[in-house]
Amino acid sequence: MRMPQTIIVSNRLPVSVRRNKGKLEYYPSSGGLATGLSSFTKEKSNVWIGWPGIAAEDLSEDEKQDVTERLATQNCYPVFLTRRQIEDYYNGYSNSVLWPYLHDLEYYRDVKDKTWRAYREVNQLFADVTVMLAHDRCRIWVHDYQLMLVPRMLRKQRPDADIGFFMHIPFPMADKAVQLSTHRSLIKGLLGSNLVGFHTHGYAQHFLESCQIAGLGAVIADRVITSTLETEVTAFPLGIDYLKYARAGSSTKVKHELAKLHKRYGRKKVILTVDRLDPTKGFVERLNAYRDFLERYPKWRGKVVMSMLAVPSRTDIPVYQQLRDQVESMVDTINNRFGKGGWKPIDYHYRSVSFEKLSALYQVAHVAFVSPIKDGMNLVAKEYIASKSGKSGVLILSRTAGAATELKEALLVNPDRTLELSNALAQALMMPAPELQLRLKRMQKHLSAHTVQTWTKDFMHSLSRSSTHTVSITLPLYGARIQKLLSDYTAAKRRLLLLDYDGVLAPIRSVPSKAAPSSSLLQLLEKLSKQKHTDVAVISGRSQENLEAWLGNAPVALAAEHGAAIKSAPGQKWQHLVQENNTWKAALKPTLEKYAKEAPGSFVEEKQHALVWHYRKSTPYMAQKYNAIIRRNLGPIVKKMGLQLNNGHKILEIKSSQVNKSVATKFFMIETYDFVLAIGDDYTDESMYKALPRRGYSIRVGRGVTAAKWRLSSQEKAIALLERLAHSGT
Repeated sequence: MRMPQTIIVSNRLPVSVRRNKGKLEYYPSSGGLATGLSSFTKEKSNVWIGWPGIAAEDLSEDEKQDVTERLATQNCYPVFLTRRQIEDYYNGYSNSVLWPYLHDLEYYRDVKDKTWRAYREVNQLFADVTVMLAHDRCRIWVHDYQLMLVPRMLRKQRPDADIGFFMHIPFPMADKAVQLSTHRSLIKGLLGSNLVGFHTHGYAQHFLESCQIAGLGAVIADRVITSTLETEVTAFPLGIDYLKYARAGSSTKVKHELAKLHKRYGRKKVILTVDRLDPTKGFVERLNAYRDFLERYPKWRGKVVMSMLAVPSRTDIPVYQQLRDQVESMVDTINNRFGKGGWKPIDYHYRSVSFEKLSALYQVAHVAFVSPIKDGMNLVAKEYIASKSGKSGVLILSRTAGAATELKEALLVNPDRTLELSNALAQALMMPAPELQLRLKRMQKHLSAHTVQTWTKDFMHSLSRSSTHTVSITLPLYGARIQKLLSDYTAAKRRLLLLDYDGVLAPIRSVPSKAAPSSSLLQLLEKLSKQKHTDVAVISGRSQENLEAWLGNAPVALAAEHGAAIKSAPGQKWQHLVQENNTWKAALKPTLEKYAKEAPGSFVEEKQHALVWHYRKSTPYMAQKYNAIIRRNLGPIVKKMGLQLNNGHKILEIKSSQVNKSVATKFFMIETYDFVLAIGDDYTDESMYKALPRRGYSIRVGRGVTAAKWRLSSQEKAIALLERLAHSGT
């Protein structure tokens, strides 16, 4: 096989293989990913790697060769899996642990047994096959929860590769995400990517917060910085092949299927539900709502029918078997309770259908009832809207589906509230035609502009851009490395030192007010600043008042609250680089203070541009408990306000997203310097490192993932380095 330009890696190929009457036959795979990206393999320079859908034991060696050659004609390459691997990796860890865990469902089993070992084994197998086909300049796009370890495995073998990952299902809130015993391995796996995509900004934010809580990277805006890579994390809402569904009505086969449906349903209003039979899809809740609708709106009995298509899914897993039994029992109960005179309230089918049959169902349906408990996107909602070209229809959509962030004109519902779902059915069936058409047209306009084709282009464009953000490995600063730094410092004509305060110039104190500078520190700063052509700036998270009281007379420049306010020299006035409305503090401070009272030893500090919850003196249990509670309760509010919520050294800080140390760093570098050194000790300093010139010295004090080039193990060693600079400069 030729060397491809772009490689797609997913659990399944868009083409599947099965044995029928002793012969192998090839057929299109089902599922949103296979459908959405099938057009991608039409490009001869691309290849798709995945499992072909048949166990390795069911194929002879000659047949495996035949399958490989046949799939190559469709730009696909197979990864053959044994029955054991399919059972343990796919049914076991992927679908019995990760699927419910990532959907925030209660029934997942947190295990690290043979299924976890199989998951790692199969992920490595996919990575090895990918490396075999990859050349130096190709791009690799890995898909979904079954292959979360693959990016890091690829990165180890191809450190310079352009690797993207897309998650097609939700990602839970951070406090839930870090509860899984394997969460660190899974997050590390994804952080082997240059770009990680999710369907919504909410899921992306959950992942970023999980990285921060797990201590697996420095999170700055939409990026996670580790010692070797910078990973961009953002939202790419998946679209559909819009024209395929919009034009399907003109197909002779679709018209034939539509005629059969009109004969079947007559003049009845059709409520359509189409889903894989999965616990996340809300089958039970929907049936309860439909039963309530028939109870409370008796005039619709005999005039409406729910066409329920349940597509078989993961039939080997007990939870899915139990769900099928429960759904079919509920369908029988509702039909027996309300059906009469040949009318069945529910027309239930447990099977997959062809595209033509599905398209006809979309077109005949007056209402699409799409109310999953949780869904990464849900393409059924989009396919239904696209299929209503020239026709009428109402979409009822769960607020917890990713599609709800785009399809605002749908009737949005909470999937677990029976009365709300029931009332939505009544509203949909009685919606005036003008309102119905207006809602449809707005959604169709959006979907026609945001297709699966534009989704692919957007992701690939972002991957090309993100792949330029590589980070050098952080090395310990000692011996010859320090001598080189001192030599560069001495030889420089203009020098700039950018220094954090807490953890660099002064030790971290349990009570922040007790971290005032010692006389020896003040003398050191004076000695450094008096050297010829040397400028010193202290860039701190401390308040303006704090720095003024402690360092206001020192011969250094000051930046307070991570750069929100600047003082260029003693005697100068403070300049505010960020002008914003800080009324948000009044709204959030009472909540922080409430939790501070409940967590003994913690307290709230108010700065001009930030609120900080300090928990250094709290017990580890209380600190962890209320850290999670604050993030869970205030996180969504903070995000809506355009603010950031970040963990620091025993603090949780809320501040403007416009405030970061890169702003102050760029302000101080307005002059031309041939030696720039920045020393910090926590996540707030990462933006400072990023703003340095390529030859700048960035130093991280202490442990932790960082973009800094160098590391000193302690605050005392940072002071020792500054003392040597003070004696070596001229």
